[in-house]
Amino acid sequence: MKTIKQIADELGVSKQKVYRFIVRNHITASSEVKQSKLYDEATEMLIKQGILEDEPYQKSYHEAHQNHINDTVSEAVIELLRKEMEQKNEQLQEKDRQIREKDQQISEMQAQLSMNQKLMDQEQQLHMIMERKYQLIEQLHDQEKPDTVDDKKWWQFWK
Repeated sequence: MKTIKQIADELGVSKQKVYRFIVRNHITASSEVKQSKLYDEATEMLIKQGILEDEPYQKSYHEAHQNHINDTVSEAVIELLRKEMEQKNEQLQEKDRQIREKDQQISEMQAQLSMNQKLMDQEQQLHMIMERKYQLIEQLHDQEKPDTVDDKKWWQFWK
């Protein structure tokens, strides 16, 4: 004769599982000692057989339920990843647009820089021409000046 705990330990299941099987199948104890119900060998075999037969059903139900949960979670993760990918694609498109704008700005700035360099070159050429003309004018002016220090009289030195 064995108690519910002893049967559960032999089967490797909880006492609750054995107790629920006994209640569900209306199995009565063979005897009772100090609030502990004892079951004879025939009843023990019936309980063990019933729990062992019920266990594959429980496992398959658990596996099916777990598969359903996994499928639901997988679908949720896939949808989340899909939304995240769409968001990333939108961000990439915006970045591409910004890059195109920057490329256009760079092209415009390079054209402006090239134009500015041409203008600076022209300005330097004009400046050199003006400088030469100025030097030529000074030379001509120096040549036209007849009064030198040697030609002056002594009373004209202070003028």
